[in-house]
Amino acid sequence: LKNNTNLEEGFKWAEMAVTFQKTFNTLSNLAQFQSKLGRQAKADSLLKEALPLGSMTELHQYGRQLLAEKKNTEALEVFKFNAQKHPKDFTTHVGLARGYSANGDFKNALTNAKAALPLAANELNKQSVSDMIKKLENKQDIN
Repeated sequence: LKNNTNLEEGFKWAEMAVTFQKTFNTLSNLAQFQSKLGRQAKADSLLKEALPLGSMTELHQYGRQLLAEKKNTEALEVFKFNAQKHPKDFTTHVGLARGYSANGDFKNALTNAKAALPLAANELNKQSVSDMIKKLENKQDIN
């Protein structure tokens, strides 16, 4: 999938994985194959099924993956979904900050970065979020 080779074969393996176990990872992987193969409607349907199964970390990582692929609008939707499931977590606020920032909404990004700061579990996270806040205050993307 990442190397864009043997997509049909990879699709078959991903499809088989879903028949054994429907998890966020298996469904989202299959959705990515569907998308690469030009079957976006099916990919979207699979993602709707996958999202409720994702843990906070899985959803956050998926959102980060979408940001890396420059799918900023889709990433923000994943971060918002994650925040609905986990509204008081450090990671979800950071995800929202990243998602809003990637979409140019620095006001909402800053609000969420500031909400994340007191939830940081350690000094490294606090420093990282403090750096994000400084960038956002200057209307700079944090991604």
